[in-house]
Amino acid sequence: MTIPRSLLRVLRWLLVLALVSAALWTLRGRVPDIVAAVRSTEPRWGLVAVASLITLAAYLLLIESWRRTLGAVGGWLPFGEAAIIWFGSNLARYLPGAGWQLGLMGAMARERGVGVAISTAASAIVTIANILTGLAVCLGGLALLAVGPQAAPALSPRALGIVVVGVVGLLASPWLLPRVARIISRLTGRVIEMPRISLAAAMVAGVGTAVAWIAYGVAFWVLARAILPGDTARSVVGCITLYTFSYLVGLFNPMPAGIGVTEPVIVLLAPQLGVATTPEAIVLALFVRAWRTVMEMAPSLVAIGIASARRRDRVA
Repeated sequence: MTIPRSLLRVLRWLLVLALVSAALWTLRGRVPDIVAAVRSTEPRWGLVAVASLITLAAYLLLIESWRRTLGAVGGWLPFGEAAIIWFGSNLARYLPGAGWQLGLMGAMARERGVGVAISTAASAIVTIANILTGLAVCLGGLALLAVGPQAAPALSPRALGIVVVGVVGLLASPWLLPRVARIISRLTGRVIEMPRISLAAAMVAGVGTAVAWIAYGVAFWVLARAILPGDTARSVVGCITLYTFSYLVGLFNPMPAGIGVTEPVIVLLAPQLGVATTPEAIVLALFVRAWRTVMEMAPSLVAIGIASARRRDRVA
């Protein structure tokens, strides 16, 4: 049975409304605590810089993953050109509507001699692998958190099961990814066409995106230590799980870049995952939104500027 896209749009808006309502209900009567948390916030900018560097490293890893996946499906680009395309198209995530990013990436790749079909195929592979590995990171994080701090260094049977499922899923990804693409296209309203892919392309995309999720989560943990008061122990695994899950939920948001969904998720789940109290989570969610916007838009604007300058030089 096929779900109409109009119904899916309604469901996505209901998701936003439900999350925002739940977050506001959680914050009832907590205004004094929230004000106190805001007043006690003194960002340690050195740690913010560290988090930013970790995130930039994750970006570079994703660019290389996309570039190598591109090579596995028949295309090639030098790293510098791939970075300009990846960062430049990333800005399209802030435009309303679906499909802008893949379309812009294809157009920029075509200017550099790579066919639209090939660049779109590589982007789709990385996109689907990103979602699958993100889910695996969330499940693995929950499994580790369920074990408890005493047993955390050892791999529990539950966590071992998650690892086994992840490995099997990665090996089966040439068969799995095209089928998952159709499901995600329906749920998100974003058209994702998946070609037949090799195991090498799936492995590159899977490993690269998995490591990038962990790096993002570590950066989020550093940010929590940078902006929240005191030296309270905060769960690294909880931060990785929370950031990854909030980002994935944001993919189903009708608003651009997960705005309006990731923040309520952080507020609702941060206390349960050992990341922050509810008042602290408000501060953390708002700071991370501003920081993430800068981290995503600044490199994209630079990349678009470089691409425009090179285009003018070619014309001249």
